[in-house]
Amino acid sequence: MDTADHAAHKGASSKETDLSLSLKVGDFIQRSRFLFIGLGVALLAALLAIAVVSQVRASGDRSAALAMDALVRDGNSWGAESDATKKADLEKKLIAGLDSMIASHRGSVWAQQAWDMKATMAESRKDWAEAEKDWMEASKILPGSFIAPVSLQNAAAAAEELGANDRAAAHWKAFVDGYAGKAAGIPHAWFALGRLAEDSKDYATATTDYEKIAANWPDSDWTKLAKDRILTLKSRGLAK
Repeated sequence: MDTADHAAHKGASSKETDLSLSLKVGDFIQRSRFLFIGLGVALLAALLAIAVVSQVRASGDRSAALAMDALVRDGNSWGAESDATKKADLEKKLIAGLDSMIASHRGSVWAQQAWDMKATMAESRKDWAEAEKDWMEASKILPGSFIAPVSLQNAAAAAEELGANDRAAAHWKAFVDGYAGKAAGIPHAWFALGRLAEDSKDYATATTDYEKIAANWPDSDWTKLAKDRILTLKSRGLAK
């Protein structure tokens, strides 16, 4: 083999290697979708905690603020408790307190935070049905708050854990329709919608959803993942 042929062969091999690696990465993302959703939820939960502290400090309802502060401390104690019996007792007390907060402060940020705490507790038990329900309740209160869009995304992730892909897609779509340009996470939502469309073998819709990310958020981390999925679909003859 002369030098030119060797260089051409090496270039072709490099391209094949790049394509193979891209397909493998794309497939890993596809198979590990809940891992990536979980990481996103964890980040959103951390931001939520910061937002709630700000709302507590800004509120003029001191009694509700103090009550919620006590519930948050109880929640921390519940989360740190390793003894199963003690943890169950703490959980019963905490749920009762959260239900009381919801009943006495309907439509307020306090009720919204109480629903979010109940959902987080359900998530820790992997009770995804309860978590989805509670996060949806939180999302309906004060739609303009920081908590509402976060709760809607969490509800979508919980629905996916249940295998309720139609509900999950509806939650993600509601988030996109209601919070585009207003909340973080829109590229992630479109990626989730594309992935769910793939699961339904609606490859045309999946490709369109992925292309929206690449077109509108070129610098997003989700863009690279979306392009990998497009590459995978095209390489398998599932997209044009």
